Order: sequence, then structure tokens, then C-alpha cells
Amino acid sequence: MNLINTYKAGQRYMKLCPTDKQLAHSFPEVKIINHIKTATKYLPPIVISLLVWQYYMPAPIAVTAITILFTLSLPLQGIFWLGKRALSPLPLNLVDCYNQLKGKLITKKVIAENGTEANTLTFESFMKIITLAKLHLGDYFGQDNDTPTL
Repeated sequence: MNLINTYKAGQRYMKLCPTDKQLAHSFPEVKIINHIKTATKYLPPIVISLLVWQYYMPAPIAVTAITILFTLSLPLQGIFWLGKRALSPLPLNLVDCYNQLKGKLITKKVIAENGTEANTLTFESFMKIITLAKLHLGDYFGQDNDTPTL
């Protein structure tokens, strides 16, 4: 049951996580999500070419089957990694950033001050805050749209 919950958390996290290039340097999730989407796009032709290779070349069926299973497991491995990452606790260096973003969202009255919050902050809750900050505060990490640029 734990594997299913991790897989579902990975799918949720993949939909939740913003895929902007500004975040790619700080969070490996962005690269993993792009790799998963690319793999699911190109997997059917790869599997078909492997089957054709098996038919026309004298390759053992076991080698082809193992190669196809490994190829099909790559996106699943990425989703499981995202699920583990989503449920893992937030490191201390990101807790301050989380609190700053949450404070700015509370002052803009986007979220309630005494919302239900778990004891441990996770990457999933941090990505929710980043997504809300992107929608309501402009750029990431609290740069307001109201402030004039010099």
C-alpha cells in the first residue's frame, strides 16, 4: 500500500510542481518532470523499434524483454522518486523561504493565517506555496507586481 501512496503522491507532485526554468537550478524536480514527459512521448516508438529489432535480428528474446521492461520502467521510477521527494521533510534552509512566502501571502489575504498545517513541512507544501506565490505575488519568492522596476 505504501508504494501506491508514493506513486499517487508523485503524480500529484508532478501536476503541482511549476516547470519554470528559474526553478530548474534549485530543484531537480523540474528536470525529472521534463524527462518523464519526454520519455512518455518517445516510449511507444522505442518499444516498437525494439520489437522490430527482435524480429529481424537474431537477438535472444530475453534480452529484448528485459530491455523493453527497463525502458517502460523509467517513467515509473521518476514518478516514484517524485513521490518520495514530495513526502520528504523540507530542509532547514528552505523553511525560512517557506515562512517568508507564507507571510506575504497572508498579508495579501490569499491564504488564512491559521490554516491547517502539518507538524512537518514537506516539499509538496512548499511547491503549493510557490505556485500560490507565482499566481498572486508575481515572480517567485515574493517580488510584487506593484513595485516599480528600475
